[in-house]
Amino acid sequence: MNITFEGHMPAQRQATITQDQLYRLFEAMKHDIMAHVEYSPLSKNDHLFPQDKAICDICKEHGVDFRYKRDRIAFFKAVLDGMENPYA
Repeated sequence: MNITFEGHMPAQRQATITQDQLYRLFEAMKHDIMAHVEYSPLSKNDHLFPQDKAICDICKEHGVDFRYKRDRIAFFKAVLDGMENPYA
């Protein structure tokens, strides 16, 4: 995959991201989502960050009590464990 981005200097740069790098990035994102599911203090608060709202909404859509950490962790662990890395 080729990307273009602006770094700290005003010139655009290009980089080629390898399949292995995409694979590792995807796995890191899965890990970060799981950490967020585990450590976010979720409540009925209407002022949730977008990722918290997504976690709560997905839990609600599947009958999982997002306020009960053990349930939400088990649910998302099963989801993420079943999610194949498209860059494998």
